[in-house]
Amino acid sequence: DQFALEQGRAGMIAVFTVQIASLFGALLGGLLADRLMRRSQRGRILASALGMVLFLPALFGVGHAPTITLAVLALAVFGLGWGFFDCNNMPILSQITRPEVRATGYGIMNMVSMTFGGLGDKGYGALRDRGVAIDYIFGVFAGIALLSIIVVLLIRPKEN
Repeated sequence: DQFALEQGRAGMIAVFTVQIASLFGALLGGLLADRLMRRSQRGRILASALGMVLFLPALFGVGHAPTITLAVLALAVFGLGWGFFDCNNMPILSQITRPEVRATGYGIMNMVSMTFGGLGDKGYGALRDRGVAIDYIFGVFAGIALLSIIVVLLIRPKEN
């Protein structure tokens, strides 16, 4: 509504932007994590947290963007951060769990991620239907991302 785009066009712009940026983020986040691991067992955790830090201005930017160009830029930053975060999930899990439970752990992580992603979409739609401002909703999402950064930074891998 804010940029007078049809649903199909708005969806394509948002999904395409986030997905392409996530591809680059996964590559860059993986390279960074591997380099950081040379210095610290927390390297992957730090790379993942950096990706999550990128969520904060991105979510703020999506909610407050005065132009479609700035909204797309914010979506690209979000996608880049998501790639950093996502490519390090399984390697971090491998650092903190026994091999015989890793697949179960990753399954649980994905289940929780998909569940909260779906609930977030449903909640977003319900709030918009009630007239809640986009900038407020994305501010709440940014607050949740901030809490998630703290949780990720609390992970302590076993030393080799």
